[in-house]
Amino acid sequence: MLRLTRRSTFAALAVLASAAAAIPGTVRAADPVKLEIGYIPILAASPLFIVDGQGWAKDAGIALKLTRFESGPHAIQAMAAGQIDLLYAGVAPVLVARTKGVDISVIANSAVEEMVVAARGPFAKAVGATPTAESFKKFAADTGHKPKIGTQPPGSVPDTVLKHWLFKVVKVDPADVELVPMGIEKTQQALLAGALDAATIREPTVTVTQQMDPNVVLLATGAQMFPDQPGTVVSARAEVLKKNPDAIKALVKAHIRAVELIAKDPAGSAKIVNNYLGKGLMEPATLEAAFKGPGSKFVADPHKVVPAVEQMMAYTKEIGSATETVPVAEAFDFSFYDAAVK
Repeated sequence: MLRLTRRSTFAALAVLASAAAAIPGTVRAADPVKLEIGYIPILAASPLFIVDGQGWAKDAGIALKLTRFESGPHAIQAMAAGQIDLLYAGVAPVLVARTKGVDISVIANSAVEEMVVAARGPFAKAVGATPTAESFKKFAADTGHKPKIGTQPPGSVPDTVLKHWLFKVVKVDPADVELVPMGIEKTQQALLAGALDAATIREPTVTVTQQMDPNVVLLATGAQMFPDQPGTVVSARAEVLKKNPDAIKALVKAHIRAVELIAKDPAGSAKIVNNYLGKGLMEPATLEAAFKGPGSKFVADPHKVVPAVEQMMAYTKEIGSATETVPVAEAFDFSFYDAAVK
């Protein structure tokens, strides 16, 4: 009679496992696909936080590592160097990078019409609800200094759409305004501290600043700054797309699911996102209000933003952020989104 001990049992199982691995056609659990995703700390990155927080990536056999950046251009530099695999950030830096030969593609959209122009203090009162070129000029003459408007670095979406609003829509003389590039968090701090007269900001910064100072007013919405303003997209390095097509498709599918969850359950979504953006310091109710604000418009379908992206690409060349343009359609790889929705 054969007697099995604990040790002999484990030894037998090990032998069986080894034998199974050697048999053609035998399936064993694959190691998770590791993907490092960069993001800008804004509400438009919420689908990423939900995918990670809900464990949907893990369920699909993907191990995510999230890396935070303060601006799109800085994140694109990291992606070009191969330091991150995917990125949730503005579309403008992606297009500019492609003109310089960086092989990255947009695989999904996240949000549109995110940026707003917020102002406070004497400048807000001076320009009123309908800013004009004359009101900018008069403010500079009355105060002795040009209005300072904070934004992100040249080539970023905030910088691009701000210049479009100032110089194309309001027709402000560039000599009558001072643009100050800085990081997202510093922009909020500088606006509230009075170091800036206005700033281009996104949610949840819009809601947070208005809660901290009710005198903060919106001078322009995203639609007013740049109609159908393209904003945050999901982009990836070509090498990553070729190496892990199934994982990328699963990730895009989870991204679409997260966008749908935000629309159906903003309160529940706010609680999840708070762990990433709020770091426990922001009330979920603040994020829920941000989801309902004028700067929150989530759209996952990349097909829908192409016309506006083409207009933005042309404008980045006009203002010198890009020295040349590339066919916008070539910057998009729709195959992963199309496969995910099927």
